[in-house]
Amino acid sequence: EIDLAVHSLKDVPVVFEKGLDLACITKRADVRDTFLSVKFPDLMSLPKGAKVGTTSLRRSMQIKFKRKDLDTESLRGNVQTRLKKLECGEFDAIILAEAGLCRLNIQG
Repeated sequence: EIDLAVHSLKDVPVVFEKGLDLACITKRADVRDTFLSVKFPDLMSLPKGAKVGTTSLRRSMQIKFKRKDLDTESLRGNVQTRLKKLECGEFDAIILAEAGLCRLNIQG
């Protein structure tokens, strides 16, 4: 059992179990997403068939809306693991939440 938990509101259910209360909501962090690539400056510069990693179905759909010719794939792990996958060439680009990078003092 725990007395307190801090979690991203996007993952919290709308209806709480009995005995669970939402005590407060902190100031919202940066809502933007960040494009990261070792070789390419932006999404539009990626070659046809480039592999873009993301953890979010929403981001994947946004990428496909702009560039149907890109291959979006699931990107798992903590931020450092995701960055390492990009650096090792597993992905041509990745899309991460700016807020997550800011929390780790990483500039996107």
